Amino acid sequence: MLKKLSIRNFAVIDALDLEPGPGLNIFTGETGAGKSIIISALGFLLGERSGSDILRPGAASAEVEGEFDAAGLPPAAAERWGIKGGTFRVRRQADPRGRTRAAINGAAATLAQLSELGGHLVDFHGQNEHQSLLKPEIQRDLLDRYGRLEKDAAAVAGAWGAARALEEALNAVSMSEDERARLLDLYRFQLGEIEAAELKPGEEEELETLWPRLKNSEKLFSLSGDGHGLLDDAASAAEKALEKLKGLAAVDPSAEPLAGRLASAAIELRDLTGELRSYGKSVHCDPGEVDRVLSRLEKFKSLKKKYGADIPAVLARAEELRAKAASLEDMTLDRSEIEKKLAAARAKLEKLAGALHEKRLAAAKKLSAEIIKEAEGLGFKEVRFSVDAAYDEAAISSTGGDCVEYLFTANPGYPLRPLRYTASGGEMARIMLALKTVLSRADRIGSQVFDEVDAGVGAVTGRLVGQKLAKLAGEKQLFCITHLPQVAAFGSVHFFVEKDVKAGVAAAAVRRLDAVSRELEIARMLGGKKQSTDLGLKHARELLAEAGK
Repeated sequence: MLKKLSIRNFAVIDALDLEPGPGLNIFTGETGAGKSIIISALGFLLGERSGSDILRPGAASAEVEGEFDAAGLPPAAAERWGIKGGTFRVRRQADPRGRTRAAINGAAATLAQLSELGGHLVDFHGQNEHQSLLKPEIQRDLLDRYGRLEKDAAAVAGAWGAARALEEALNAVSMSEDERARLLDLYRFQLGEIEAAELKPGEEEELETLWPRLKNSEKLFSLSGDGHGLLDDAASAAEKALEKLKGLAAVDPSAEPLAGRLASAAIELRDLTGELRSYGKSVHCDPGEVDRVLSRLEKFKSLKKKYGADIPAVLARAEELRAKAASLEDMTLDRSEIEKKLAAARAKLEKLAGALHEKRLAAAKKLSAEIIKEAEGLGFKEVRFSVDAAYDEAAISSTGGDCVEYLFTANPGYPLRPLRYTASGGEMARIMLALKTVLSRADRIGSQVFDEVDAGVGAVTGRLVGQKLAKLAGEKQLFCITHLPQVAAFGSVHFFVEKDVKAGVAAAAVRRLDAVSRELEIARMLGGKKQSTDLGLKHARELLAEAGK
């Protein structure tokens, strides 16, 4: 569970300290106020990719820090990071070049480690995540997650890899010595080219973010220098004028407010001068750095053209080349022995894939029933839902022999069809909520985020969504961004997000609403007016009373 969240200079957020509560935490506010930025900051903290555009204008760095309850953390993860107390902290910073630094409980951490830890802490459901539910491979993974079949699936993947390695070995002994030597030289050359590049996950994204600043560094340096000079002159002029106004106020006390306002402006100007000077220093770089980054990006481009669509694909190709080279080098087994081992490996793969299929069938039956039960409470009158796991022994791959498809219909008399062909946007949102509710019982993740899960649903269904979220919040900590008052009324804690302007720059602010303020906000959501009417307030109180708040 997230206990505290501190955000500094992140997009439109200047400074924000949030203490969410257990249960359902609701975030409301006008469109564009910055509600989703808070969720983005939490995602950044837990390993999501980012660029320099997350920095608030003029800031030297962005920082997000979270304090989490360690109760739901797997023992292995807690031991790995030396987490012994009841809470632990995660921190991540980003500089103007897009480079980030992170720490878990004070120990430096990589992006991959953040993502791994984040997977144990928070489950994100974004506005467009339901689109991923249309992909058969995602449907299969969710079924395995529900049935806790990850180890069985991993065993099938391992057996498939072993069979493939033996197939490579069999191919190797079947070819001529000259052909084998030619292929071995080719594999070694290609592998050497990839290894010489010393590829690092995330490096390409960081350099692509950095490159625009580098190639325009002279222009940025010049503009920031000119701006600094003008601001410095303005700050000096303001400070001199302030001395005059102080003298004026000494004679006429009614001028003191003017002096006070000018004093604040002079301080702000001087602060801006210092920040702009720091910015100018950060963008100025030597030509050698430009050449290094450009050369590195060209290397990435060349490798992707030869070996894969992206760097992970290139690294996967390297592993494949390494395995192929090893199979060509190891010629100690004769053909008959390899064939014998391959037959045994295929038999093992088929046995494991068949066993996984049976477990998937059982899990699919249970999941279908639970989804229907949850969906019926979300406004579906005669919904039918089924998880189909068709098995093809001739098409066994690293994921088994199952083709998993979610079938759905909300219309009586209509046959079940694949979810991707039948569900509307509002239906997809509700099916995803039903699925998340069911899956939440099968994992130990303490917090869930729902960014406008109620998109596309009306007021009546919205109330059902609110009830479902409130029920789920009895077991998990939930964060929900919503524009529906029928959902907001079920929150245990209600935060209002609004946007203001500080020193000419937009800034998002968050307030935790008390009972009176909450009535006013829900009334605003009902009527769309800043000034609530008596009728709107009455309706808001009715919603809160019905929700038991």
